[in-house]
Amino acid sequence: MTDIGYAGEQLLDAWLNLTSTLWNTRIVSSLSYNEAHVMGILLRCSTKEAPMTATDLIRRTRLLKSQMNKILTRLEALGFITRVRSMQDKRMIHVLLTEAGKTAYLKEHKGVEAILDQLVSRIGADHALSVARDLCEITDELDSIVPPPGR
Repeated sequence: MTDIGYAGEQLLDAWLNLTSTLWNTRIVSSLSYNEAHVMGILLRCSTKEAPMTATDLIRRTRLLKSQMNKILTRLEALGFITRVRSMQDKRMIHVLLTEAGKTAYLKEHKGVEAILDQLVSRIGADHALSVARDLCEITDELDSIVPPPGR
């Protein structure tokens, strides 16, 4: 195996170990992993000036349209999001986090923050930031090789 092949296999193994740990460990109790992920995106990225659409969320999460529709339908039924038709472009529907959704997400996120605090304490803030930058760079490069859906 070449050095590039070996490095790629090691990167894939590390990536799968990380995502499996996050996916299979019930860090949040009342939401699925994808529901919490979508709500986190809405909380961090959605503003009144540029609200998110389901298409934006699909691009960010790389979920299938059918998966996203199921997640949004459940979150809407729970009262955590609303879908509002755009006044500027009637074809667009904006997805907004409600106050109840924000409260529910932040309640669940407290447990995640406690875990992250322990992790950063163990590996150090500088190392954590370095790994975060590296992961963002890897993700950006991967997006240039395998574009997200709809791009």
